[in-house]
Amino acid sequence: MKIERVISWFDKRTEEFQGEYNIDNIELELLKQIFNPKKEDPLMYDAYTIYNQEAKKLEEITSFKFDLDRFVYEVNCFQV
Repeated sequence: MKIERVISWFDKRTEEFQGEYNIDNIELELLKQIFNPKKEDPLMYDAYTIYNQEAKKLEEITSFKFDLDRFVYEVNCFQV
C-alpha cells in the first residue's frame, strides 16, 4: 500500500476544489512536528487544516506559497 500526501486547497467563497500540491517528499516525522496529530492518528491519515502557523513552516520547506485570504488549505492523505 502506497500513501500519498498532498496539500489541497478550496475557494473560501464557493468551497470549490482548486488544486493540490504533492508533499510526499516531506518526512512524516516532520509533518507530525508541524501538525501535532491526534494520538489516535499517528500516521496522519486524517485531514489536517493548514492555518497561518503551519503555512509558514510549510513555505520554509517547500516552494509552495499560500494565500490564506482566498483559500482554505488542508493536508490530505490518500492510498494509491
